[in-house]
Amino acid sequence: MPNNSAPKSDSFVKGLYESSYKELFAFLLRRSNNRQQAQDFSQEAFLRLIRVERKDLIEQPRAYLFRIAANLVHEKRLKNISQWQKETSALDNVEEIPCEDDPHAHIERQKAIQDLEKILASLPPIYQSVLLMRKRDGLNHAEIAERLGISIHTVRKYLTRAVTECRKAHSMGQEL
Repeated sequence: MPNNSAPKSDSFVKGLYESSYKELFAFLLRRSNNRQQAQDFSQEAFLRLIRVERKDLIEQPRAYLFRIAANLVHEKRLKNISQWQKETSALDNVEEIPCEDDPHAHIERQKAIQDLEKILASLPPIYQSVLLMRKRDGLNHAEIAERLGISIHTVRKYLTRAVTECRKAHSMGQEL
């Protein structure tokens, strides 16, 4: 008996593509802030929809497609954060530059650095990433947004929250 679900499946995806592609692309462009990435995500979302074996179980195809797309953006962000953390963990093994100043001042700086590391470790990973990329690496908001696959507005929001959390932790007794 021939499988008649393939033509139905093809028309299902084609109809959804024709009715939703522009809106899906705009949705992804707002989240990725990168036209090429939004196009890639759009294509990948439709490919993942095509791979679904039981499309007849999808009650709200458009909502399902947009959920696939949102998950793609989220996966990319997590991958970027993980990759960035791996790259920066290599800096952990770098030896400190010897200080020829007063030994007491050197000890105080070391204590301040340790306190800062504790406060940073208490932040969510995305806040750590944004804060370090801005303050340590000197990247601007647009560069951070591109590297992490988030909007510039989100970078500003995360940076503000990270600084606020650092100040709060400092004022609550952790020395900085």
